Amino acid sequence: MTTVTILFYLLCGTTALMQGVKWMGEGLEGANTEKIKRTLKIFTGNTLSSMISGTVITALVQSSTAIMVMTVGLVNARLMTLSQAIGIIYGTNIGTTVTVQLMSFHLSDMAFPAIIIGMVLASFCQSSSMKHIGLSILGFGFLFTGLSLLNASVPYIRESEFFYNMFTTLGNNPMLALWVGLFTTMLVQSSSATVGLTIVLFNAGLIDIECAVLLTMGDNIGTCATAQIASIGTSTAAKRVAWAHTLYNIIGVIIVLIFLGPFIRLVEYVTAILGQDKTRLIANTHTLFNILSAVLFYPITKYYIAFIEWLVRDKKSLQKIFSFVL
Repeated sequence: MTTVTILFYLLCGTTALMQGVKWMGEGLEGANTEKIKRTLKIFTGNTLSSMISGTVITALVQSSTAIMVMTVGLVNARLMTLSQAIGIIYGTNIGTTVTVQLMSFHLSDMAFPAIIIGMVLASFCQSSSMKHIGLSILGFGFLFTGLSLLNASVPYIRESEFFYNMFTTLGNNPMLALWVGLFTTMLVQSSSATVGLTIVLFNAGLIDIECAVLLTMGDNIGTCATAQIASIGTSTAAKRVAWAHTLYNIIGVIIVLIFLGPFIRLVEYVTAILGQDKTRLIANTHTLFNILSAVLFYPITKYYIAFIEWLVRDKKSLQKIFSFVL
């Protein structure tokens, strides 16, 4: 198989995977948008309840991007505080790992029936909610169709000198993997899609565990770009939410880089304890990283809030600083 044909397989597989994740999120979000907004406003009395709400809602909706954009909007409208928003950030990062866990199961046989059912519901149902549910089911089918296409390309990738050299370079330069994960996720705006691609590459033996973990870490930083874009032209409070999300992931990744060896061993240990094989390692990496980040940050939330407020200042604070300096 030629390099062009392999690229075609990879492009089609990745596109189907991304579109599947997008439709799953849009469908579930569209069917429950008002309920989600009400839940975010009502069940976010403190950081813990915000974290639980963020986890559950994102796990159900499967779109951390949508939840983060909503959160920025609610803070901008003064319907939510920074403390509540940070709790949602903790929860959203955990909830979004459910999609990746689904990808690590072998559900490709369900792809075609899901596409048919989804198309029928989305095309012929009169109810708006049922149309959105159909779109979500259609997205599920596309997600696993994309994974099937990517897996189908693996034997040919192994035989290609071009791709062999490319993945060898990536494996020999772990920090390059981090940046590749970061920029790829920034471009495609879906950490689930890029982590899904990482799962395929790792399970095929094209990259090692260290390279896969660092690709996943880069994905977690790259997904913050959406909140940053959503905060453009908003209030200082909304900008603080975007930066709280970004720095939360950056700090978590830095800690993993410092303790990379122990972190990988922990992932392998947990996977073994759960009785799972190595095909679940990357999904578990994604989940454990986000759970451990929340556990680490939760006790120091008030100090983290103070740090964000100091870092992202409103106009009055800046005027005081400039008047003092001048």
